[in-house]
Amino acid sequence: MKNIRTGEILCVGTELLVGQIVNTNASWLAGRLALLGISSYYQTVVGDNPERILEAMRQASKRSDLIVVTGGLGPTSDDLTMSIAAKLVNRDLVLHQPSRDAITEIFRRMGRVDSDITENNWKQAMMPEQAHIMPNGNGTAPGAILEYEVEGHPVTMILLPGPPSEMQPMFIEQAEPWLAEHIPTYFKHLFVRMIGIGESKAETLLIDLIRKQGNPTLAPYASEGEVMFRISQLFEKSLEASGIEQPDLTGELLKQVRNIIGDEHIYEVGNRKMPEVVRDLLIKNKKTISFAESCTAGLLSSALVDYAGASEVFRGSIIAYDNSVKENILSVPAGILNTEGAVSEACAIAMAQGCRNVMKSDLAVAVTGIAGPDGGTPDKPVGLVWLAVAREDGVETRKLTLSGNRGRIRHVSVLQALDLVRRQLL
Repeated sequence: MKNIRTGEILCVGTELLVGQIVNTNASWLAGRLALLGISSYYQTVVGDNPERILEAMRQASKRSDLIVVTGGLGPTSDDLTMSIAAKLVNRDLVLHQPSRDAITEIFRRMGRVDSDITENNWKQAMMPEQAHIMPNGNGTAPGAILEYEVEGHPVTMILLPGPPSEMQPMFIEQAEPWLAEHIPTYFKHLFVRMIGIGESKAETLLIDLIRKQGNPTLAPYASEGEVMFRISQLFEKSLEASGIEQPDLTGELLKQVRNIIGDEHIYEVGNRKMPEVVRDLLIKNKKTISFAESCTAGLLSSALVDYAGASEVFRGSIIAYDNSVKENILSVPAGILNTEGAVSEACAIAMAQGCRNVMKSDLAVAVTGIAGPDGGTPDKPVGLVWLAVAREDGVETRKLTLSGNRGRIRHVSVLQALDLVRRQLL
């Protein structure tokens, strides 16, 4: 078994350096390596320059057991990664016929004949000798795994295409299983997802557990509107093979976290995010839902339908941005709009009830607020948001006073609206 304990990420592409494309690959890969039990200490971005790419690969090979490279595997002249990797390990590029056949088949399905295929496309089928080839089920550029040594130090390089839609499935379906067979450790992770409590308060409550942690560990991760703590325990495969017991302590640590934080704020122990949790609760309870959105303008609907299966429970939404839509479609009384305003508890209640009547859903959610940066007043500042959930037996409301920019206010409003629904369904 290889001794892959440390890894780093090398992203190739001038477009990343000049800000044309956001480098989401690095953060995604870092998370996957952590789940595999590989410690990641370096991330590098390098442009489409052969000398600098080669130097970056050399530096990474001296200090890490694993290098994961993304980008530069395409057909154009600036796609240099595979040939430079071959140069690094002093191996020739040779034709990989299955890859060439796969490229031919892709173009055939697109209705192109051989004369339409330019010569540079075949460059993608040229692979370093002795490489483990990873077919690309979502594009033309295959990936590769190279094993080599640097001054007696065994190194593995995984070369992946740059587009996330190609890179992510290739890593999950092919690179991860290969790595799992070649690393001496594995992790068990529990993801404790919380809402309605800030990162600083949650960390303060759990600080004693964090300070005395060993194996397993407890680490906080904050994102807008919610907090996640990761409980992780490292297991050694060699001890397992020798029959030496390694007690699973993650459950006991989770119990301690629950006792301190309370189930009021913990909405999931697992991989599901809030929209997925709500979708599953709606399906379980055989309830349908609809949305009336003002300041979120469709974000709430989008959050739910990002997950497959939403069609079983989601009836539709009304983007009631203008007061005329609130009045004419959702039947919000003009008196409420004139006296209490669109951003008020009364308006949110009327929007939710009107939406439920129009959409004929079991539940209807309304969101109305001031996302800013303009539009606030001393009585109704930017960040004021009213939520309402209408059911057959009544309406539940929630008032939010949020801080941050327009994007944050809208995003947190969506999470809080879904949390309000979740609590109605429990």
